[in-house]
Amino acid sequence: MEKFYYLDNAATTKVFEEVFNLMKQNNDELFYNPSASYSKALSAKKVLNDARKQLSNLLKATAGKFYFTSSATESNNTVFEGIHLRVGDEVLISKGEHPSVYNAAHRLEKKGIIVKDINLTENGLVDENHLTSLLTDKVKLVSIIHVSNETGAINDIKKLVKLVKTFNSKTIFHSDGVQAFGKIKVNLQDLGVDLYTVSAHKIYAPRGIAGLYVKTGVVIDSFIVGGGQEDNFRSSTENVAGAIAFAYSASKVLSEIDKNFDTVLTLKNEFLNKLKNSNINEFLKVNSNETNSPYILSLSFSKIKGEVLMYALEQDSIYVSTGSACSSKKAGNRILEAMGVSQDDVIGSLRVSFSPYFEYDLDYIVECFEKNVLRFEKNVNVKK
Repeated sequence: MEKFYYLDNAATTKVFEEVFNLMKQNNDELFYNPSASYSKALSAKKVLNDARKQLSNLLKATAGKFYFTSSATESNNTVFEGIHLRVGDEVLISKGEHPSVYNAAHRLEKKGIIVKDINLTENGLVDENHLTSLLTDKVKLVSIIHVSNETGAINDIKKLVKLVKTFNSKTIFHSDGVQAFGKIKVNLQDLGVDLYTVSAHKIYAPRGIAGLYVKTGVVIDSFIVGGGQEDNFRSSTENVAGAIAFAYSASKVLSEIDKNFDTVLTLKNEFLNKLKNSNINEFLKVNSNETNSPYILSLSFSKIKGEVLMYALEQDSIYVSTGSACSSKKAGNRILEAMGVSQDDVIGSLRVSFSPYFEYDLDYIVECFEKNVLRFEKNVNVKK
């Protein structure tokens, strides 16, 4: 098999081999529809709810219920479509949100809901002063991402929840925790959120399974209606194999969370040090900082299109991205722009995201960065 270096783990992760075995076992022994009434189906239902309980415990989600969905996008859309909002109500989201939050929120404007964007600081964090200035009695819902999918910036969700709830205890607070869960420690009881989104395929489980935590007392309508599965919260035949896989992967990565964090932090720092000591340091701008999650690193190379560099690195079997896979087909980068990153650096941006379960030849990777950046930089200068 060809050697390659996968540096786009923020987009998706490779499923653990043992997870496939668990899913096959489920398919062989408990493939039954858990909503049926006979004993085999009831056994499948028990397995599903055991996985739900396991994930709830891992999230410390003791004050509410964990519901399975098909994706984080569905979970986030459920929040904005399911919360009871009236014409004139206000919703606050940060400018750093994933498209599944940002677009779902702004779609509410067609219904007469007022949606306001909270500014970011130059470090990619929510501007707390701007958030405070936007809080009014009309604000019914606030949604702020836990860890930025573009830069790895970690918002202090506990502090932000307290800020919002102190102004109005009835305001609902949602956080997209997709890039947080399994990578940094998450305790929903401590954070105090009303709603929290997580996803399986970011932590070595398959696509097609995710979840939404809903705090007891929060009223949210079903987004997908039908047979009344998930206690009438989300209709559709339950993905039992996916739920088992999600719970297993989450348990595994959380049992190794400190070791994994240190591994990825070391990788990120060594990679950056090698880049800064290379011949392309003068063209390099780092959009992430040392307080961010080490799992995500945003870089820019001046005068070079990130997309061009990404394709060039692919020829060297190095896989990076130009940002969130869910927004990669759109020009620019809304989040970097909100941070005040120059247009040249936005155009030249790349996202590098490491995994503790891959091996990386950093010398080779930096050598390929250096080779391609210098080649493109030379072409730019020649054209001048």
